This record gives sequence, structure tokens and C-alpha cells, in this order.
Amino acid sequence: MSGLTSLTLPVRELSEQERARMYVVFSRYYESISQQQFEKDLSGKDAVILLLDQRKHQIQGFSTLKSVLVQAPLGRKIRAIYSGDTVVEKAYWGQKVLGTAFLRYLWLEKLKHPTQPLYWFLISKGYKTYLLMANNFKVHYPRFESPTPTAAQNILDSAALSLFGANYSPEAGLIRFPTSLGQLKGGVADITESELGSSPRIRFFAEKNPAWKEGVELACLAEMTFLLPLEYAFKRLRKVILPEIAGKAALPASTVAVPTPTARTRMDVASAGAALLKLLITLKSGGGR
Repeated sequence: MSGLTSLTLPVRELSEQERARMYVVFSRYYESISQQQFEKDLSGKDAVILLLDQRKHQIQGFSTLKSVLVQAPLGRKIRAIYSGDTVVEKAYWGQKVLGTAFLRYLWLEKLKHPTQPLYWFLISKGYKTYLLMANNFKVHYPRFESPTPTAAQNILDSAALSLFGANYSPEAGLIRFPTSLGQLKGGVADITESELGSSPRIRFFAEKNPAWKEGVELACLAEMTFLLPLEYAFKRLRKVILPEIAGKAALPASTVAVPTPTARTRMDVASAGAALLKLLITLKSGGGR
């Protein structure tokens, strides 16, 4: 299996072959859908992140995006990026390409109006999408750690009502359609008893959206800041690079030459700098044909 690469482009630039391939991938994991409904939803979006395998450059996943203006309290206009249909072929689950591409898209959108708040408005009928937000955005709602502040709840409600009207229930925080517009097929992202017991975030999602299997969506909100890419990079450092360094240092001296504290410090700083530089280059590079 080859790795993935991302390509972000306006929806209007998609070819008929690309649209057809997107539906093939989408229909493999979702039921209660039609190509007509899929095309209608896609045409209402501004941009799409395509995930392509590096060997054949075939579409293996995607996420659709739309920029919306939300009427917040006191007459303020709040910008939000609404992410719609999202899917990745199972063979590529666990790769971080979609998260990085989405972060890049938000970062570039934030640059357009740096002093104006920018939010990610997410609707989630599967715990994996919810975790993508909860695990990577410091400020996100709803969350198990604390109640949603009134100001954030007002923005969340305004976005959901403007996009989904009476289908959204502010009391429950859920979007229920008269007829399902798509739901995960059985076995795609089922929640196990083990996951419910070990992950408070998965348990929270299941309690907050008990009818997720029926295509009911949980309305969510996360704030995009200029510091978020740095926080993301440091998180990756803590999880990947630093444990690897610590593991090498713990090996017997006969197995590996353990560097002196000064040398190890230089190595940590160099690794961190390289990771941050790579992330910033990725963010600045954008995505297009």
C-alpha cells in the first residue's frame, strides 16, 4: 500500500471522472444515499480535499468544504468552515494526510482575515470524525470535560440553524432529517464496549448522539487560531520523535552510543525545528492542480 497525498481545489474544477470516483468511494461506506443527492450536496460546497494514493494518483478519500457567515449575537458576523461528506478508504485509515490538509486549508482561510474569528463547523454521525476534532483542536464543543460556554453555544446554534433550519434541535444539539441522507454501513465505525470503557471522548459522543447509526448528526464547533499548527506540531513531536529518542537512550551502551546531555539536547532541538519547518512549508504550499 502506498501513502497518500492531498490535493485541494474548488468543486467547480472537479472532472466528471473525479466526481464519479468520489461517489464510488463514498457509497462503499455509506448507505441510504443516492448519486443524485451526493451530486446536489457536492455542488453546494466551495472546495474539496482529495486524498490520492502516491502510486496511481487515484482518489482514495475526500472531504468537502463550504465557507459560511454566521449571524452571531450583537449583530456580529462569524466566519465558519463547514465540512460535509468525509470518507477515507479503509486501507489508508490512520494516515495523517487529511488532518494536515484540513489544517492547512483553515490556516490559509485564517490568513485572509487574520483579526476575524474563524471556526470549524462540523456535523458528525460517526465517532472517528468527532475524534478528529476533539483530539486536535484545543477549543472545541461539545466536550466531556466541561459544558459549552454560552457564547460558543450561540455560535454553534446559529450555524446549525442557518444551514439546517428546523432539522436542528438546539436542546439536543442534534440534526435529524425526516429521511436519512446517509449513514455509516454496519461494521464501518461501530463502537465497541472496550472503546466505550477506555475512551471518555468516544463514550461522550455515543451518549450525546445515541442515534448516530440512523444518520443523526451531532453539531460541533472548533476554533481555528494561528497557534494551532504549532500546537499540532508539538503534539506530534511528543508522540513520535521524543519517545523514539528516549527509547534509543534507554538501550544498553553496547547496543547504541548514548549521546551526552548536551548532544542530546541539540538533537531534540534540531528534530523539533525540522518538524516545525516541514509543517510550516506544508501549510504555506497550499494545494491545487
